[in-house]
Amino acid sequence: MGSFNRGVHGGFSGKIGNVVGAHWRGIDYMRSLPRVSKGRPVTEEQMQHRVRFAAAVAFAKPISFVFDAGYGKLAKRKLTGYNLAVRQIYKKALVGEYPDISVDPTLVRISAGDLVRPHNPAMEALPGQVLRVSWKDKTQKRKKMDHSDLAIVVAYSPAKAEYQYDIGGAKRLDEELMLELPDYFAGDEVHVYLGMVSKTGGIACNSLYLGTVVVDENPATEPEEEPEP
Repeated sequence: MGSFNRGVHGGFSGKIGNVVGAHWRGIDYMRSLPRVSKGRPVTEEQMQHRVRFAAAVAFAKPISFVFDAGYGKLAKRKLTGYNLAVRQIYKKALVGEYPDISVDPTLVRISAGDLVRPHNPAMEALPGQVLRVSWKDKTQKRKKMDHSDLAIVVAYSPAKAEYQYDIGGAKRLDEELMLELPDYFAGDEVHVYLGMVSKTGGIACNSLYLGTVVVDENPATEPEEEPEP
């Protein structure tokens, strides 16, 4: 697959001869059609499946570690948490018409399971490219939740096609997690997700999509020095 810059006529989408043009994550790209096997020709349905599957994999692969943690309990012998996440994206989070298929970030789940979700989730962008994600700890006995459950937070920047994440940096009891983002995320709109996984990694919750927030462009403020006595 090759990418190309927009010329005077811009990019193109669709099929021309044995080349397919499409637009993904702000990049125009072209790919050749797969070679036709000597036995059976590739059908249109197979081509659509391949393009859809490639879009799901491209979105999930950079944070496969997150999905392995968030889907771990549901994984089976030959199916990892990452595999389950690709399946979820393929079935639930793809939009568009072939060949212009893309992932809708609002429909992605970073974790899944029977653990009770965190209550009253919220987020805010703080100076210094810091994202604060908060929730309320309302742990109750005899429910699938514990003060020691670990938070999973993911921030995705479509403009950079990059992710920042934290797994276990805060417990349910802490009621907040501070996620430091790279300086070059400043001014970007990021999609934010919150999940929980038990301390042992046994079960996780169905993650929450918290929406989007613009990363603050201001530097962190230094605390004022107290005057000497």
